[in-house]
Amino acid sequence: MAMRISVGGESFGELRQSGAYYVDKTELIYELTCETLNKVTLFTRPRRFGKDSRAVFAGLDITKHEDFCREWMNQYPVLFVSFKDVQGLHFEDAYGMLKYTLSDALHSYTGLEKSSRVSEEDQQAFSRILSRKADAGDVKNSLRLVTRMLRAHFGKPVILLIDEYDVPMAKANEPKEGGERYYPQMLDVMRGMLSTALKGNDALKFGVVTGCLRIAKESIFTGLNNFASFSVLDEKFSRYFGFTETEIDLLLEKAELTD
Repeated sequence: MAMRISVGGESFGELRQSGAYYVDKTELIYELTCETLNKVTLFTRPRRFGKDSRAVFAGLDITKHEDFCREWMNQYPVLFVSFKDVQGLHFEDAYGMLKYTLSDALHSYTGLEKSSRVSEEDQQAFSRILSRKADAGDVKNSLRLVTRMLRAHFGKPVILLIDEYDVPMAKANEPKEGGERYYPQMLDVMRGMLSTALKGNDALKFGVVTGCLRIAKESIFTGLNNFASFSVLDEKFSRYFGFTETEIDLLLEKAELTD
């Protein structure tokens, strides 16, 4: 059968089920959890530079670690949020998109606000975020709130995955025709949200943050002492982003394009 390439898809499950060609990077999961003691890890890479269940991972490198899979696979609640769409001509527009983003992320756990194991105050805050009626305090505390609720409901700490964390600040600082720069306002919101979620959060098993830029000027991760950062210049983990020469050779061979 001819080699099949999937273009534009974002679902790992759909990629695996379709039988499209996949360059296996799954051992990143093992190395990140078993070979480091990082509470929070930041990966910064150029955009598009390499980015469920047991059946989805069948046959991939990660499944070679059988003890690891038994201990970790489907054993912890996971919260994923991507800030790729948080932008606008004005701060109010981008802030509105941020509320939509948080609401969408929480939809994976709709019903959590009714859990008998969660405090009434947290239930009410969750409902405000879900209905996009959150105030500034709710927004800044949103990720910490949800991880606390998940910990209370499931009785296990939470894995927090944050993608494109830097987009809101980068977009806020861009010159805009008919718009404005609103970097200080957006920085204040994002710093509050990320620092409360990633620093001193007892509900957090570990966190992984990805983006293009390491924003250090005002230190968005102020005071984080459980934090490790890996850029495109770091050798550790580098084989999991982009393609290695060996992978390129195999890819060309599978596509019958070695010439």
